[in-house]
Amino acid sequence: MFLKKRTKLMMKPVMMAAVAAMVLTSAIGSGSDVSAAPAQGMPVAKETGAANEIAKKPAPGPAKVPVDKNGLDAQGRMVAYFGSPVIDGSIDKAWSSAQTVTPKYASSKAEASVVFKTLWDEHALYILAEVKDPHLSVKSGTPYMQDSVEIFVDENNDKTQEYGVDDMHIRVNYENKLSVDNGNAERVYTSARKSESGYVIEARIALKTKPDNGKALGIELQLNDAKEAERVGTINVFDSTGSAWNDTRKFGAVLLAGKTKGAVSGPNPYDLLNLIQQALKLDFSLYKNSASVQDAIMDVMAESVIYDDKTTQARLDEHYAAIKEAISKLEMTEEAANEKYFKAVPDEYRLESNKPGAIERVAYKAPNLTNGTDDKKLNVYLPHGYDPSDTNKKYNVLYLMHGGGENEDLLFGGPGQSKELKRILDNMIANGDMEPMIVVTPTFYGGKNDTALFHEELISTIVPLVETKYHTYAKSASLDDLKASRAHRAFGGFSMGSVTTWYTFIHCLDYFKYYMPLSGDSWVLGQAAGGSKAKETAEYLAKVAKDAGYTPRDYYVFAATGNLDIAYPNLKPQIDAMKQLTDTFVYSSDTTKGNFYFIVGDGGTHAWNWVNQYIYDILPDLFQ
Repeated sequence: MFLKKRTKLMMKPVMMAAVAAMVLTSAIGSGSDVSAAPAQGMPVAKETGAANEIAKKPAPGPAKVPVDKNGLDAQGRMVAYFGSPVIDGSIDKAWSSAQTVTPKYASSKAEASVVFKTLWDEHALYILAEVKDPHLSVKSGTPYMQDSVEIFVDENNDKTQEYGVDDMHIRVNYENKLSVDNGNAERVYTSARKSESGYVIEARIALKTKPDNGKALGIELQLNDAKEAERVGTINVFDSTGSAWNDTRKFGAVLLAGKTKGAVSGPNPYDLLNLIQQALKLDFSLYKNSASVQDAIMDVMAESVIYDDKTTQARLDEHYAAIKEAISKLEMTEEAANEKYFKAVPDEYRLESNKPGAIERVAYKAPNLTNGTDDKKLNVYLPHGYDPSDTNKKYNVLYLMHGGGENEDLLFGGPGQSKELKRILDNMIANGDMEPMIVVTPTFYGGKNDTALFHEELISTIVPLVETKYHTYAKSASLDDLKASRAHRAFGGFSMGSVTTWYTFIHCLDYFKYYMPLSGDSWVLGQAAGGSKAKETAEYLAKVAKDAGYTPRDYYVFAATGNLDIAYPNLKPQIDAMKQLTDTFVYSSDTTKGNFYFIVGDGGTHAWNWVNQYIYDILPDLFQ
């Protein structure tokens, strides 16, 4: 039924994807984001191969932990017993020993209902959601406004407000579309299946540290209830405030229990399945040597290692390593190398550096629209080694703007704080990924309180203040000296900060050479005009540069967003239109050849976890 011998013919990518999907769905059921359906009439094996071994080895019955009517223990925690369920969207016998939890907190308009269960083994935490919902919808382009389940995990249970390297925030809709706001998608395997009354979602979260009885993990589980293109309600196990998405202190906990002596975890085919899916998403036409990856995938299918119930974990791991190595050795064609590709921030860059920079706060007054002034402040990141007495050392300056509803303290914090972006900056500078630079976080709130007018405050007040207080390339605060030092100045921002960035390009091209718009289009021709008036917007931006007398070597635009970001449908058309104006915007990842590129994070949502990574990818290209 399945391939038993290695094919000698190079399969076309579409054909290979279809064959691979047959193996994936046959091995585990409808796994997450399988890119092609089984062939017509192909039976789907429910519990076979390595996955079947899980079902064959149920854990011994655990001693039960007393719980209340909601399924929580005396300390208000969920309880997860030891067991390795098959993640295929069907509820197998392993779940029969799991404790049912009924969520406490439902918003008034939520019409759906849900019960949750959790299990664990030596490698992962498993979550089951059984949802009753008569009205299913994924019409919204915003993932959290679709019928879906959100899973928050704080593996260390350290209840920090900011997400750390151990924390995850994922979302799975009833069509099994996975979106990740925080954490590494490679650690997640999900499956979803419609039921008569709603849908079922199963998720496996690979753990970074080995768990054991008595350990408590931080957790929150949330159901999003949608109608048409709107979310009408939410249901949560622990969080009554609706703010757990932004604060791990609002998570509850899950107690790991029930592992008896001799209990063994089931096999793990999920890492291999995830890697195959990742590989199948590659556009093989972009690489000179893609055959090596295709061959490695075909080896898995030829042996039917996932399907074969005699397959060992060691063999699964060998195939995983072979595909991983083949992917790491891919070489792009010259044309493909023209694109700028997303690279995730290494976990170690999210940790404290032994060469930390410092943050200072600067207060100032800004004119408002009532002929008065507002008291405002901004934060200034000074790299490790910055010496106020050393006037010979000069620094480039990046001005970085927050999004709507945020403020100047959100990005990397204020004095004495060390949020993720600051740690990334510290580590990049310490490791030589970029030259030491000053980073300034202002706000468009206060003053004239308008992104379209912020450039006035920027040039009249903020830039002169910062660049005369610190050691920069500006000789003075005069407009002539600010223009003369434009090559040492950049502006970027996220969401409404990206809208501000485009306005800064339009009005301040004489003062800034580098621009970093992240997850936001230009609104110079109206809100969301990057999507509705893409051609006109691109032409407007090009005319600004031409009328100012600048050539493409005199300015750079490095843009980014995720393909699941709410900004993507508006920013992507604008970028595509800009690509057509080759006399103004020369598209290339090589800054010696072009002045413009666009990074798309696969699965990227409208969240700072993604934005920090775009900043990490772009920073080395500034001030070249």
